[in-house]
Amino acid sequence: MRKIILLIISILTLNFCTKAQDAEQIFKSAVDKLKAYKTIEIAFDYQMRNEEAGIDETMTGTGFMQGDAYRLNVAGQDMICDGTTLWTHIIDSEEVMISSVDPDGESSPLATITSYYDNVNAEFTGNADNTLKSIEITPKEDDNSFSKLLVVIDSKTLNLNEVHVFDNNGSEFVYKITKFVTDQELPANTFIFNEDDYPNVEVIDMR
Repeated sequence: MRKIILLIISILTLNFCTKAQDAEQIFKSAVDKLKAYKTIEIAFDYQMRNEEAGIDETMTGTGFMQGDAYRLNVAGQDMICDGTTLWTHIIDSEEVMISSVDPDGESSPLATITSYYDNVNAEFTGNADNTLKSIEITPKEDDNSFSKLLVVIDSKTLNLNEVHVFDNNGSEFVYKITKFVTDQELPANTFIFNEDDYPNVEVIDMR
């Protein structure tokens, strides 16, 4: 589940290059542009749907990113990472789990999306004359986190409108971006969990 969240947050921050001629070029140009930002702040609306299981849930989320560091608030959790240590704060239960970042794993939203740079097929779907353009992205190799992605782009503004993630269990995760701010100065402690600020939290060190 965390891998899906990291993947989606990274895709939500993509802007698309006007010179790209096909879906794969657009996707790769977007990743390159994303990597050039100093910092990113986003907010989004989230919906999870699974018709067979009778699930239809909605919520909102926010996030900050700077290189390999990130801070995400979604689904009742704060995930805070300074690039080497990850704090997962489960707010309602007042627990925080501390773990080390796996350098070969899903270390950050940017690292997650970059890992798919050369390992996906991308193609346009729907009517190419519409203002809203759809690109379907599928992994070239078996992937246990998702079966396909559908991103919707406004061709006039070249801003991302929606992301739909389809997993291998019949669930669809829909994200609509509501805020996107880049290259702002962030406080030095943005990507650190300060235990002194949460005196009642139970710390579970898994390192």
